[in-house]
Amino acid sequence: MRFCTIVSGSSGNCAYVGLSGEHFLVDAGLSGKRIQQGLSQLNIPKPSAILITHEHSDHISGAGIMARRLGIPIYATPLTWRYFLRHKKLGLLEESQIKHITPGIPTMIGNAKVTAFNVPHDASQPVGYTFEDGDKKLALATDLGKPTDTVLAHLRDSNIMLLESNHDVEMVEKGRYHRELKDRVLSSRGHLSNAAAGQLIVEVAWEGLKHVVLGHLSEENNTPMLAYDTVGRILDAHEVKARLTVAERYYVGEMIEI
Repeated sequence: MRFCTIVSGSSGNCAYVGLSGEHFLVDAGLSGKRIQQGLSQLNIPKPSAILITHEHSDHISGAGIMARRLGIPIYATPLTWRYFLRHKKLGLLEESQIKHITPGIPTMIGNAKVTAFNVPHDASQPVGYTFEDGDKKLALATDLGKPTDTVLAHLRDSNIMLLESNHDVEMVEKGRYHRELKDRVLSSRGHLSNAAAGQLIVEVAWEGLKHVVLGHLSEENNTPMLAYDTVGRILDAHEVKARLTVAERYYVGEMIEI
């Protein structure tokens, strides 16, 4: 199993997952050109599919063009697809490229076992994803407010985790966002703070958790060092031994293999 962020942050999100002979993009929130440059840099062949977490532009801006250019399908939840089709967000696609994935039900995509799971966020039907290959498990959860029992259940037993560490609460409160936007970010359907991310990791940590990548950092209300330090202190206090890194906002990250 292999995992790498191509970019991750409030300005754009795209990650690569490889397992069971399949290659996936999770989200495609940057230009098709930049996505292909990232795949070329990683020496990744044509992806098997694009998996979408939700419809916000920093997760989908390059999805339609990549699907048409490479002739690959896009998987998303039924309500997310309804939004895409109603608002014509992805452009013209072949019927065979429109694939629904139902939260909570494991799905075989080629040889790979993929499960979408519901996350609390202000979108039509937002999800995170888990990928399983034998006894190996990777979980991705960004754009979530207050973690639910469903989120906790799907993050447990992961060996690799990409988790949102979006903001520092004090920076949000003291920052230049207007009150309505501050309330949205801090709400139970908004984004996960650094401190909340650390506490969530502690709740799901086990001896098999080897690597946690903090992603989807706000450019306005966070810094990589602050996210790393805040989460790291919480993990150290609870003796969580997983390796901690922060995803790059504009550049391809480290390839992680288990």
